[in-house]
Amino acid sequence: MPNPKDYYCEDCDVMYEFCKLVDAMHKDIQHLESEIVRTRYELIRYLDTPYNEYLQSDILSNLAARYYDYPAYESYVKYMCGNQYPMESDEWVDHILKLAHGHESNKY
Repeated sequence: MPNPKDYYCEDCDVMYEFCKLVDAMHKDIQHLESEIVRTRYELIRYLDTPYNEYLQSDILSNLAARYYDYPAYESYVKYMCGNQYPMESDEWVDHILKLAHGHESNKY
């Protein structure tokens, strides 16, 4: 009969690897969002009024979805982020707002 402890350790390894995968995917999302905001900011410079104003007011609109309703994402946030949603951290919000105002940052 298999030892229940073996299953537990196997489950821990799978959960850890899963969280690493979600973390890597999350970093990709952050990078892509940063690139979207950078590109929108640059595009504003080439648009005529009122289109440049429309895009400026929507520069942060329709970025990647947030995954709060998914138990797997909640587990990732709990185990890898200390229960702090990474896309709501002060560091991320500050970064994305700076990009929206044309302040370059290559952090993400």
